[in-house]
Amino acid sequence: MPGSPSPPAGSSRGWTDHPVFSLVRVQIRDERAFGDYLAGHLPTIGAFGGRFLAAGALPQPVEGDWPMRRMIVHQWPSAQVFFQWYESTPYSPWRQIRQRAADTEMVLVQGIASSAPAATQRPALVVIDVAVRDSAPMARYAPGHMPGLRAAGGEFLVAGGHFQVIEGQWEPRRLLLQRWPSAAAFRAWYDSAAYRPWRELRWSASQADMALLEGLSEAQKSERRMP
Repeated sequence: MPGSPSPPAGSSRGWTDHPVFSLVRVQIRDERAFGDYLAGHLPTIGAFGGRFLAAGALPQPVEGDWPMRRMIVHQWPSAQVFFQWYESTPYSPWRQIRQRAADTEMVLVQGIASSAPAATQRPALVVIDVAVRDSAPMARYAPGHMPGLRAAGGEFLVAGGHFQVIEGQWEPRRLLLQRWPSAAAFRAWYDSAAYRPWRELRWSASQADMALLEGLSEAQKSERRMP
């Protein structure tokens, strides 16, 4: 892995050795410059062990208020590696180009599991920013809805762990990230009779902003030369 400066002071607090995920919302101002950035920065991601899970997907709002900005989701081996990449000499000029070409909100969030590669079928990601009003019902919801979610093919990559705002004005409350075999699999579970009482319990105790994203298959990443 290329050499790079140490992570910013205090950046290690709250992080574990599990993978982390960078959630990025982008509003492009200069299409040509941003296109240069997209092509030029890709090798730096792979050099530091980063992987694209979603690349420029437009969110499909599911609940609440979600900005219609293109989203990128990366997986990194650890927070330490992310900060090494973000502050590295190879990435620095590309970061400056991006910041001139687009308005970016970026949050780094602690994960609990890695996202398994999907060979050809596009997986789906669900990003949830939740504010809890009543912790007692949510304490029942968390374990109660999990068997049905897992049986339907869903899994949690992020479950409300430590996060840090890296750029922009996004001020998350509590972040969750789910991975599904497909967008259709998520929709079928979300609208199912089995999940309905759990969803209503969650609605009674919290408010969520939720977005569905189409992810990338390994075949797509190979074709686009993406890590």
